[in-house]
Amino acid sequence: MNAKVMIGAMVVALALLLAALAGLSRMSDRGQYAERLIFYCAAGIQRPVEAAIADYERYYEETHGRPVLIDVQYGGSGTLLSQLQVANDGDLYLAGDESYIERAREQGVVHESIPLATMKPVIALAEGMEGAINGLDDLVNGDYRVAIAVPDSAAVGVAAKSALERIGHWEAFEEKITVTKPTVNDLANDVKIGAVDAAIIWDITAEQFEVAYVTDPALDEETQRVTVGITANSEQPTAALHFARFLGAPDRGLAHFEEHHFSVVEGDRWADTPEVNFFSGGVNRRAMEPILEAFQQREGVRINTVFQGCGALNAQLETIRDQNPDFGFPDGYLLCDVYYLDPVRDWFEQGSMVSSTPIVIVTSKDNPHNIQSLEDLTQPGVRIVVGHPTHCTIGGLTERLFEAKGLLADIEPNIIERQPSSGMMVPPVVSGAADASLAYYSDTLPERDSLHVVHIDSEYAQAAQPFTVAYTSNHKQLMYRLYDFIGQSEEIYEELGFGWTMGRSVEEFDVVAPAGARPGASSGEGAT
Repeated sequence: MNAKVMIGAMVVALALLLAALAGLSRMSDRGQYAERLIFYCAAGIQRPVEAAIADYERYYEETHGRPVLIDVQYGGSGTLLSQLQVANDGDLYLAGDESYIERAREQGVVHESIPLATMKPVIALAEGMEGAINGLDDLVNGDYRVAIAVPDSAAVGVAAKSALERIGHWEAFEEKITVTKPTVNDLANDVKIGAVDAAIIWDITAEQFEVAYVTDPALDEETQRVTVGITANSEQPTAALHFARFLGAPDRGLAHFEEHHFSVVEGDRWADTPEVNFFSGGVNRRAMEPILEAFQQREGVRINTVFQGCGALNAQLETIRDQNPDFGFPDGYLLCDVYYLDPVRDWFEQGSMVSSTPIVIVTSKDNPHNIQSLEDLTQPGVRIVVGHPTHCTIGGLTERLFEAKGLLADIEPNIIERQPSSGMMVPPVVSGAADASLAYYSDTLPERDSLHVVHIDSEYAQAAQPFTVAYTSNHKQLMYRLYDFIGQSEEIYEELGFGWTMGRSVEEFDVVAPAGARPGASSGEGAT
C-alpha cells in the first residue's frame, strides 16, 4: 500500500478511538434531555445537516413542549460505519454513498433508510490551476500536488478510486497522491488554502467552500445518493424515524439541502404524525393486519386500511376526485392478483410482487367422489361451488383455469352456486352443501382437519399479489418503507399458506386475464 495511504488509514484508526471515547462521554449526560438521538453523519453533509438539526430541535420543542437533542458525530462514511459496528450506540447513520447504507443493511446494522439527495465527485482546483487541470488525465500525466480522501473509509475516496479503476488509471494516479485525508471537508480546506493543487471532492463541497472545480465523465458516473438510515439497535426507533422523516421532507430538511447546492429527491410531505390510505385485497387480510399494526407502531404513523375485493376497490378508485389521497385515494395498494393492476396502471407505479397463493380443489375429508383432478369435476352429480367471475378475483381466475384446460363447458352443469367472495368457498364443503369447490389454499388451513385438498398443476392455478404506490401519493417514501417492512414477514405469509415472491417482477406473473373477469366491476365487501 502507498505510504501516504497508510498514514491516512492510521488517521482513520485514531478517529475511531476518539469517537468511541466521545460516545462514552455522551452516555454520561444522556439524562439531561427528554429525547436524545445519536446521529453519525458523513462530514461532507455537515452544513445542511447542522441547519436541519437546529430547525428540528426548535420545531420539536415548540410542538411537543419538551426538548430534543440530536447528538451528531461527523466523519468519513466508512469510519462511521466501523464505529457503529463497534460502539453499537447510534440511532441514525447518514452516508455520503448509498452503498454504505446497503452494506450496513446487509450486516444488520441499519433497518430502514430514507434517500435525501444526490452529489457527484469533481476535481477541485486551487487558485491558479484553472485551465491547467481539465480532467483526470491531467492529474495522472501532470506534475501536480494531488489529494484524495482515504479510499477505504470515505465515500468520496471510494468514488474516486472506482472511477479511476474503471478507466485503468488508478495505479498511475496513486503514485501522484501527495496527501490523503479522512474527510472531504479536510480536502476542500487544503484546496482553498493552496496546500494542494487539486483534490477529488463532492461538487456540493466545492460549492460550499467556494472553490473552482472541473468535471470528468468518469467521475460523473460515480454520482451518489445521500441516504439516512435508522440503526437496527436503536432503542428509540420511532423518535429516530420522526427526525429522519423531517430530514427528508421538502419543506423541512430538504430545503436546507437545496440551500447548500444539493439535488434533492422527491421527499414526503411533512406531517408530525403522517396519515396515509392503504387499499388491500381481502385475500391479504390475515397476513397484513399484524404487519400493518407493527409498522404503525414503529413508524409512529396512522394507516387507514380498506380490505375488500379488488373489483370493488378498483371501482372505488374511479370515484375519488383527481386520485387525491386527501379525498381517500390510496397511497399504496396491495392487490389480489396482477391482472387487477392493468386497469389502474395510469394511477400507480409498476409495482413489485409480495406473495402468491395456489388455487386448489377442496372436498370433504372422505372425498366420496374420489376427486383428484379438474377432470374429475365433470363427473355427473358432483355439486361444485365456485367464485363469481365478475364479483371476485378467485371466480375470474377459476373461469380462466377451466377455459385453459378446455373444461368449462363440461364443468358448468355441475356448478350449483357462484359465491361473491373467496371466504365463502370452503364453508359449503365443510357443511356438506357442496361436494367440491375451488379455493385459495390459504383459506383452507383453518379447516385443514376436515378437508381433502387437491393441488392443481397449472400456471393458471394461482393468484399473485403485487404491491404498488400511487403517483399522487404525498408519502411515497413511507410506502416504500412499508413494502420493505412487509419483506421482513416471510414467515407470517408462509404460515398462512402463501408462496413468497417478494421483490420479483410483476411481469413474471402477468398472464392473460380470464375472459369473464372484469377488474373494474363492483363486488361485495371482502370479495377476493
